[in-house]
Amino acid sequence: MEIWGWIILIFFTFYVLGTIHDFIQEKKNLKERTIADLAAEKRLKQENKQTELLNKKAKLYNEKALIQKLINKANLSIQDTKKIKGNNKARTWFSALYAETQALLDDYQANLLLIKKRPSVRGSEQVQQIKREKRELNKKLKVLEYQLKTYEQYFPIIEDFKDYILEDDSFLIQSDGTVGQEQDFDPAQKYLKPEEFKKLPVDKKNQLALDRYLSKTHSKLEIGRFYERYIGYLYEMEGWTVKFFGIIEGFDDLGRDLICSKGNEIHIVQTKNWSKFKTIREKYMYQHFATTMHYQLTEKINKKTKVKPYFFATIDYSDMAKKVAKALKIEIKTEKLKKDYPMIKCNINPGTKEKIYHLPFDQQYDKIIIGNTSGEFYAKSVNEAVKKGFRRAFRYRGPA
Repeated sequence: MEIWGWIILIFFTFYVLGTIHDFIQEKKNLKERTIADLAAEKRLKQENKQTELLNKKAKLYNEKALIQKLINKANLSIQDTKKIKGNNKARTWFSALYAETQALLDDYQANLLLIKKRPSVRGSEQVQQIKREKRELNKKLKVLEYQLKTYEQYFPIIEDFKDYILEDDSFLIQSDGTVGQEQDFDPAQKYLKPEEFKKLPVDKKNQLALDRYLSKTHSKLEIGRFYERYIGYLYEMEGWTVKFFGIIEGFDDLGRDLICSKGNEIHIVQTKNWSKFKTIREKYMYQHFATTMHYQLTEKINKKTKVKPYFFATIDYSDMAKKVAKALKIEIKTEKLKKDYPMIKCNINPGTKEKIYHLPFDQQYDKIIIGNTSGEFYAKSVNEAVKKGFRRAFRYRGPA
């Protein structure tokens, strides 16, 4: 009996120990499952939050793109002066709309700063402050922009003046802010390194400066000058005496780029070297006719001399422009610019017979007339001019 008692006690002990072990293991498993569930729940919340942020950001970007599209559409509408020509109230309303939509875009930018991965509350507040300052400025800006477009619509010469106003020859501005060249300034210096200017022989130095001038990227103003000079060159090759009025007079040319004379005939020439995406419209014909008549009425011209308006462009003319030109007896020509024509002016002083050549960037270049003295010509290279006995013009010596 005692043996069975011990056996039962042993089994009971093992049973109790097993039960305790199972209980501990179950508690451990439960704890592990709880930690895993909490981690999974936390991950899920983070993922949901991230997804929510991404969706919100995507929505903001979509709305921002839509507003930008509306702004662009409003811009195109307001620029179409045929629809609201002279309607100042409409322009003011569009300007206010533009300012408000820009303010909305700033709001979106501020919101994006708040919902990004590491929110920037201070940055968002700064954007909101800038938005308030920009609203009125944007409104005024658009009003001025649309006013300028209206002026350009009625007075096309303003478009030409913009090039002269906004683009200048920066090398003419001195270190003290004054405009004009120094007494000893050689324009070739603008296209040469200091060591090249000091060490190269004169002819090589001048040719290198010319090559770099021709190959550099030119501004709209410079391209316009190129075209005026090219058309003037074509006239000179036909025996005309050409005054490069537009380049010389600048603002005061009244749309007369070239004044070409030959015998009893004078051509008042306007030139336009524009992008192929543009079209010459009738307003330019009216303007050119007016400036030709002004010239005829104000200049002392022999009664036998015929004054004719000519218009040269690199692009096509609108149908109405062609009709107006025909009615006003304006000769319209389409001529592409060729920048490889000979540009060095080889001039002979009629009094001293001194032979001097002028490069396109020289100060007196556009005032030099080629063809009125025997032996004058256009050279393509410095070497060609030098071989025929010409030297380069002296450096700038003050106003011409």
